[in-house]
Amino acid sequence: MLVTVNALPLAVGVLLSCSTTLGEISVYGRLTLGIAWALTQLVVLVAGTWWYENRAASSFAPAAATTAASRSVGGAW
Repeated sequence: MLVTVNALPLAVGVLLSCSTTLGEISVYGRLTLGIAWALTQLVVLVAGTWWYENRAASSFAPAAATTAASRSVGGAW
């Protein structure tokens, strides 16, 4: 999922880096399209990583065989 979310911004970033005229387009003041896209790509990467980490941490559940109750019921290893 993380790769899928970051694939499009990466592809657009590669296209922008191939054309200096597109990257030099002024968006706001001295902010150019290339810099704005790089910042957007960074935000997408950080947000996607944060979301992935939270989802992975919340879905973690220990296996039944590793709990203290199952060890005492099942005997010694």
